[in-house]
Amino acid sequence: MRSAHRNAFLTIGLCLACLILAATSRPGTVAFPAAQATAFQSPTPGPDGRIVYIVRQNDTLWQISALSGVPLDQLEKLNNLTQNSSLQVGQQLVLGLGQSATALPTLAFQPTPTPTPVAQTGTGNICVSFFNDLNGNASQDSGEGLVAGGKISIARSDGTQVGAYTTDGVNEPHCFQQLPSGDYNVAAAAPNGYNATSSMNTPIHLEPGAQAFVAFAIQTSQASGTPSTDSGGTSTLLGLIGLALLVSAGVLTFYLARQRRRI
Repeated sequence: MRSAHRNAFLTIGLCLACLILAATSRPGTVAFPAAQATAFQSPTPGPDGRIVYIVRQNDTLWQISALSGVPLDQLEKLNNLTQNSSLQVGQQLVLGLGQSATALPTLAFQPTPTPTPVAQTGTGNICVSFFNDLNGNASQDSGEGLVAGGKISIARSDGTQVGAYTTDGVNEPHCFQQLPSGDYNVAAAAPNGYNATSSMNTPIHLEPGAQAFVAFAIQTSQASGTPSTDSGGTSTLLGLIGLALLVSAGVLTFYLARQRRRI
């Protein structure tokens, strides 16, 4: 009886062993490879700044994420993948963006530098005249005509004279033409019998292509209230008065002397 039970248990054990062996040797079963102990080497950024990893045999997304330190969701977004996406050996995966390993190519188009200002050079004209300032306001009004005999000279700022002119009262304003641009001083002297009612020295900065006008205001000496230097009439009158006083004194002396004799 005990032998029969022992044989039954042995038979059952053999069957179970056969079933387990058959299950482990069933076609289609995949054995997982052991974890690789190879250290992960950080890829060098490429010319475009991308950090790229090359997929090796048996690599998975979670393994690459664990080795590189790049979160799995970020790794999926960078490469447009999902957890179910299959990887191919040699496939390039972007791990991130870094500084470019090589300098970016120089742009063919270079910005135009700001030009340095260049001093303008050229010539201009300075035109001059004298006018009779009847009302003394130093401004040429209607009816205040030109005056002849006024002398005008033009000099550079360093004192070098560049021109001189005497007015004729007809052909003014007279223009000194083609003068180099720069600083000038225009000086004038009024003709005899006239006094100045404006400044006789005028500084001018002549721009290239410009034409400057200077009109000197003068008026006759009598009009300005200056006493005339001709005193002949006054002296004659004073002489006649003195002579009359002397004659009167003589007559009075003769009369007084005659009255004394009678007494």
